[in-house]
Amino acid sequence: MDRHPGLEAAKAAIRALPPRWTSASERAAGGLWRLPRAADAVEYALAQGADGEEGLRERGWVMVRARVTEEIGSGRDWTREAALWLARGGATWRESARVTGDLAWRARAEGFSALLFLDGAYVTSLDPGTALGRGLWHCFLTTLRYDFRCVAIEEFFDGLPPGRDRADPYTDALRAFALLGRSRTEGLALMEAVVARAGDEEKVVHALLHGLWLGENLPRQASLMLDLLEASAFSGGLLGPEALFRKAGALRRLRQYEPALAAVQSAIDCLDPGEVVVHADCVRERSLILAERSLHAVAGVPAEQGSPGGGGGEGRR
Repeated sequence: MDRHPGLEAAKAAIRALPPRWTSASERAAGGLWRLPRAADAVEYALAQGADGEEGLRERGWVMVRARVTEEIGSGRDWTREAALWLARGGATWRESARVTGDLAWRARAEGFSALLFLDGAYVTSLDPGTALGRGLWHCFLTTLRYDFRCVAIEEFFDGLPPGRDRADPYTDALRAFALLGRSRTEGLALMEAVVARAGDEEKVVHALLHGLWLGENLPRQASLMLDLLEASAFSGGLLGPEALFRKAGALRRLRQYEPALAAVQSAIDCLDPGEVVVHADCVRERSLILAERSLHAVAGVPAEQGSPGGGGGEGRR
């Protein structure tokens, strides 16, 4: 057994990290990569499964995110670095969705979108049954989602060779997003199937919420958004800022203006200081709520009787 002092020191430093990804843990993890044998210590952490040291595998993914974040800042092909670490760690589809979702958002915001390094033909050639292939599928499709490129997502799936139509739940959620975002009702059936498979995964639910929010005139559109917000992914009862932003939009579509205002204010209150894009989305949503409330008050239209309407902004998850 390797007991190199540098390796043991790096393992101890990783154990001391917070187990969840935050701005503070990112900064701390970034510094740990400068320790001797840091990469070996990360591989050790990722090798810990359900029977390993409590929380150590998740701390390993915190280290991976910090490493890929450095690649994003350098302008190099961060998608390759992410996929290599997902493969080294034998990432599950859930781990891949969580890691690539946040990194794809960050890279896009910093001007180094995954689409600068990946194209549809190359991604199609990869096997999504492997951690590496699945990770690159997630990087590519998630970035298309953030760009609202629903047609490109549909074309990607339509162009797959026979036998490649079986995908993990997050990939299926991204396909459902594209269908819902184009107001295609077949997306509702796919959404229902995805929720049955993985309604406890927050990244899956956020992709579906995003599609419902983007679409127009889908049956029970706003009510379905509120139903998703009751999914087991949010069973702790605490919604993050993006979920609260979606909730506010759904309530506005139903003309429930006071609860909508409360939801969007809660979203603003719990935003990280660096979430400037989502902050702008929330401010726009608040303006829409106030404007619609005023218009309906002048017209004498009662609240809480509306049908789905349009939205605005991006959202990340």
